[in-house]
Amino acid sequence: MFRERIIVRPGDAELFYWGALAHARAGATRRAHALLDEAQSRLNDGEGGQVRAPARLDEAPARQSSLLADVLSLRGRLSKDALGRALQGAGIGHAGRRVRALAASARDEYVAAYALARDPYPGINAATLSMFAGDPEQARTLAREIAAGLSARATPLDCWDHATMGEAALLLGDPDRAVQSYAAASALCPRDAGNVATMRRQVLLLQHLIPEARAVLRVLPVPDVLVFTGHMIDAPGRSEPRFPPALAPVVDAAIRERLARLQQPIVYASAACGADLIFIEAAQDAGAEVNVVLPFDRDDFLRTSVAVGGTAWGDRFDSALARASRVIMATDENYLGDDVLFEYAATLLEGLALLRAAQLATSPTMLCVLDPDAAAKVGGTRASFARWNRNVGPPEVIDLRQVRETAAAAGAAPARSPPPGAATPAGMHAPAAPPDSARSPEATDLVAERPHRTLKSLLFADFAGYSRLHDACAPLFQQRFLEIGARLIGSLAARPLEAKTWGDALYVVFESPRDGAEFALQFLASMLEADWAEAGLPEGSQIRVALHDGPVFRIVDPVVARDSYFGSSVTRAARIEPVTPPGMIYVSEAFAATLAATGQRDYVLEYIGRLPLAKGYGESRVYRLDRA
Repeated sequence: MFRERIIVRPGDAELFYWGALAHARAGATRRAHALLDEAQSRLNDGEGGQVRAPARLDEAPARQSSLLADVLSLRGRLSKDALGRALQGAGIGHAGRRVRALAASARDEYVAAYALARDPYPGINAATLSMFAGDPEQARTLAREIAAGLSARATPLDCWDHATMGEAALLLGDPDRAVQSYAAASALCPRDAGNVATMRRQVLLLQHLIPEARAVLRVLPVPDVLVFTGHMIDAPGRSEPRFPPALAPVVDAAIRERLARLQQPIVYASAACGADLIFIEAAQDAGAEVNVVLPFDRDDFLRTSVAVGGTAWGDRFDSALARASRVIMATDENYLGDDVLFEYAATLLEGLALLRAAQLATSPTMLCVLDPDAAAKVGGTRASFARWNRNVGPPEVIDLRQVRETAAAAGAAPARSPPPGAATPAGMHAPAAPPDSARSPEATDLVAERPHRTLKSLLFADFAGYSRLHDACAPLFQQRFLEIGARLIGSLAARPLEAKTWGDALYVVFESPRDGAEFALQFLASMLEADWAEAGLPEGSQIRVALHDGPVFRIVDPVVARDSYFGSSVTRAARIEPVTPPGMIYVSEAFAATLAATGQRDYVLEYIGRLPLAKGYGESRVYRLDRA
């Protein structure tokens, strides 16, 4: 909308500000700074009054002053965001000089904004950033002034006023008063997780310098984020019991006891018969937001992972999904015997929980219903337990072996699962025989002839403005474009599995999301540093990059005699790239989740929203990738 409007209102200072804000929220920091320069230039030249006709002539200077304060505050916010990323990546001890420089830059902008409007918002930010810049005296002076101004107000304070008072109290060394003020702020925005998360992020920033700030977090509660994994109910005829149906009530009670401890829980789980569906039902009864991830086509999942437990599990599956807040398809494709799709769904569960917790400025937990003697297999509960324990921390476990032993000692559990067709203690009847494979009839004869899918990260990139390039400039552009790509690929420790070019387009396949993220960021930086105007492209022409992670097929392409990767995941990656703004990297939710699940700390994943993809490919949740 901004790009359309600025053409007809090229001198509108306020429009430039809104354009800068839109770009800032989309993560286009460079472009946001450039638009703020345009807005500030017009305000300084006295052109800002054309935004809207004032009722009186003396209103124009006041409105321009307020707008200039907004411009300066946004510029300060951009530097403060960079400060937060620096602290996330290295901590204050390792990034001290950079932290002080970023804090000083942000502080100067907020101080200038505060001087114009005396608004507590830029004032308290200036105070906090003064502390980070190494000037505690200025920090305390500003904090005292702001707190005094708010205390003298005749009108009741809103939640942000109380939060500002709390932040000032922290800077002034009064954590008890800070807790009282933040508690009042939280009480004025009940169940508003977004506002509370914003307050928590500011407190978490401050705790790098003021450890006592962490005490404030207990009065700023946000929903607890939980990811669940657990074993399926024992299939009929299982020789050694792991989760016999008789133990379902015991496991259900243990799950409910743990859910009762949580604050407004947000949970992520799959929906197989057994622990998954028992957990989902308990979570829904507890009023949780339930997000369900299915690894592949719903009917295939019903056959492979639900009906094997008995006929009643199908009804429970349908009811659970009907009540779910969101059902997420890892892929809409059929199972086709590829167990790696279970691994893909498990990784998405973990990554989605991590991303959601980061948005709420909290930490997620994992709950497992696990038999510690269970063999590890692709996509299984033990694999999820090990990955979370390695990358995040120890999960909480409901130990099935202990549950079995306790029940056996009490004489309440059978030694073995019931035979096919026998009635279970819950009154369900198991099928006479396990169901057939989930392959669709038309695909049965083809499965043996096709390769199995593997999980890969896929990158597409192209150059905005290339279609307007004349033949006189095309050779020079092509040479530089390809040289940058070739030089970077040649320098990588983790070489891509496949790389192709079509004109200005680049397609690269990587083994892991981390490899794809690192290449994308280095490639974007190299492309932004090049002087493309010299090669004949319009000013402002920039590369755009998109990433997706998902299951793909691999074959040896007989035409070029090398490996080639293809499938619906490749198509999805290609549809994200055209909607990516120039100079940015957009990634699918699946890529963001798989990258987050690896335990990475070097990258920023900022949620952009739901975007319509190119060529009518539907909508997709998209994140922006940047370096921490």
